[in-house]
Amino acid sequence: MEDNKTEFRRICLNSPKVNRYLFSKKISNELLKLAKPYKNILLFIPLENEADIYSVVKRLRIEKKEVFVPLVEGATFKMVKYSLPLKRKKFSLLEPHNKNQTLKKIDLAVVPVVGVDSDFRRVGFGKGMYDRFFAKLPYRPKIVFLQLRPCISAHKVTDSYDIRGDEYISFNTRRKNGDRGYSRFFFIRSRGVYHRKEDG
Repeated sequence: MEDNKTEFRRICLNSPKVNRYLFSKKISNELLKLAKPYKNILLFIPLENEADIYSVVKRLRIEKKEVFVPLVEGATFKMVKYSLPLKRKKFSLLEPHNKNQTLKKIDLAVVPVVGVDSDFRRVGFGKGMYDRFFAKLPYRPKIVFLQLRPCISAHKVTDSYDIRGDEYISFNTRRKNGDRGYSRFFFIRSRGVYHRKEDG
């Protein structure tokens, strides 16, 4: 299983570059619609190959919603309130000025992904930080996967400890766990990558 996951991760990370500004704008608009009924939201500070959601963070704060982000701590992370200025730290991640962990209950978690498999589970960069974080959380918020360009596996490549999402948002894409399979038109419209075993 791990070999399949590693290969799928490599394919997703090596997919052709896209117009980040255009893709991020569409994704951000969809994310703002989804976030409307939620009050306490875990987002993330994006890497250069992830959707730029800074406009979403700014808008949610204007709307007086509580926005939290991960702060790397050892093999996992703690949740802190988003604050400026941001500083570059471990794994080249930008982190907020605020270092104080919050125990506030979140009702929505937006999680970046490298890819998603047929079991609607997350493939990330392989460090397991999100898996460990959610495994220790005593409750389950709504989990939404976010990706700049869709990368979907037609097969199960994840393990039981990989987190499963409730929804998935990417360019021209918003799907719920349980939606039926992907059509050829879906991948043309979304410019996504669809991985089958025979692909590699």
